[in-house]
Amino acid sequence: MKKVVNGFSPKLFIVPLLILALILSACGKTEKTQSDTKAAGGTSKDSKTSISMAFPSYNASYLPAFVAEKHELFEKHNLNVSFTKVQGGVIALRGLQTNEFQIISSLPESVINGIASGANIKMIGTFDDQSMYSIYATSDIQKPEDLKGQVVATNRTGNGTDIQLRWWLKNNGLEPDKDVRIVEAGENSTRLQSLVTGQAKLTILSQPTDLKAEAAGMHQLGLMREDLKTYNHNMLIANGEFMKNNPEAVKGFMAAIAEATEYAKKPENKDEMIQIIMEKLEMNQEDAQKSFDFVQPALADKGKINIEGLKWAIDTTKEAGMLTGDVTVKQLYDDSFIAD
Repeated sequence: MKKVVNGFSPKLFIVPLLILALILSACGKTEKTQSDTKAAGGTSKDSKTSISMAFPSYNASYLPAFVAEKHELFEKHNLNVSFTKVQGGVIALRGLQTNEFQIISSLPESVINGIASGANIKMIGTFDDQSMYSIYATSDIQKPEDLKGQVVATNRTGNGTDIQLRWWLKNNGLEPDKDVRIVEAGENSTRLQSLVTGQAKLTILSQPTDLKAEAAGMHQLGLMREDLKTYNHNMLIANGEFMKNNPEAVKGFMAAIAEATEYAKKPENKDEMIQIIMEKLEMNQEDAQKSFDFVQPALADKGKINIEGLKWAIDTTKEAGMLTGDVTVKQLYDDSFIAD
């Protein structure tokens, strides 16, 4: 028999109280979720600005970005930065223009063409201020003259890789498409494969594919930075609208890169840098050390662009017929985000 107090059952009170408690609890959870969403959306005072960054490849040149991530230097500047690897610079550039990515890394030539065509993007810095390419050949090619009448593998006619390869051939006394036949072979891995299979005698490679070329019995016939003294290889480019609306975030990004670059170049941090390369690029210690030794001298202090190298890129892009109009350094590069 149910116990009744003054004509009412106590359970009749307990049930509404439980319901009320559940409602209050749900309200509390809803407020917390809304608060979290507000912070993630970048509208609250303590929120971080989100930056999605695209890499067309993963290599040791991006060491400053990896260091900044590991040591939380982006967070230090109130940023939440995520990295995405995409298949090539064209896709990265397309994503930058649509604001899928706010910052990308790319060779300068495609960016020059894009800006000249009216794309709302701009260079803000660079990871390295020297070319990161090497020239590799089959064992029977011991000097540039041996290439006469032979086949040379490029990436795609007119892109930055192709422009540098043709420049190197000319600089070494060979006329592209006359003294040598140039064929399109695609990305680093397929260009190397063209040497291994005997379809070509020489190509241009970036690291870490250069290490694979050596392992496959190819030899380095030239180092681009020894011939081409001024260049910016893995440049940093930002979406114009994002720069306009988030100038402090862009400054913070470049400040983090500057600090990370300085840290990476200190001799006492070399072992840590090799370890980071091993982890990020899934390399063994020997290859990681070779990559670090190759990249470290070229890392640009504070991410600052080599202006003469940028002028070279403009001139050679125009000579290659890929740039039909005129474009100035000022149109291409905004140096106001470089850390003091």
